Amino acid sequence: MPCSPMRLRLLVVPLIVDLLLLVGVSRAEADAAAADGARSPLKNRSASVWSTSPSTHLPWGAPGKVPLLTPDGWQDRRTGESRPTLYLLVGGDGNYKAWTEDYDSRIQGLPQLRDVLVVMPEMPLFGFCTDWFNGGRGGPPAVESFHLKEVRPLLEAHYGAGTRRAAAGESQGGFGALSCSARHPAFFRAAASYSGFVHPLRHRFPP
Repeated sequence: MPCSPMRLRLLVVPLIVDLLLLVGVSRAEADAAAADGARSPLKNRSASVWSTSPSTHLPWGAPGKVPLLTPDGWQDRRTGESRPTLYLLVGGDGNYKAWTEDYDSRIQGLPQLRDVLVVMPEMPLFGFCTDWFNGGRGGPPAVESFHLKEVRPLLEAHYGAGTRRAAAGESQGGFGALSCSARHPAFFRAAASYSGFVHPLRHRFPP
């Protein structure tokens, strides 16, 4: 069951701080960022990456969209410089604008994220962050491969994404954050699920 916008906002801030502590941002740094954010307005921090991939199974062969919420100083980063990275996964419709528009999470204004690269990749409708079995045939949609084997190396090579990673998501994205972390135990330092659809066999859709 998806969170209401108000409940989601109440959940996001403390969990974001806890995730940052686990990926290596100290509480002093997070608190300092929050205090600084109260004094200084945040700049426009949005950027987007489009990736054409056979893994996504998006309609009409459209490229997968990967919005980024960039940290302070990101445009002036030095070669090889990286930041802690939060992979923030969306709910069932896979809308890449969900975290910045639909959920009213106000994530762009969270000062605790001033030193974090936030990655919000698109997914196919109910893609569930997995590589589908497809009756043993495999093939698209291969959402996990898109996220971890295509988007992640691209961002780490060219967009300043670091290896201090955390994952979080809402509804199907919450399932994806937990399931990907379980399948790749050394990949993410922390994971969080907001109203995650974590046991699909126990929560069946009506016929």
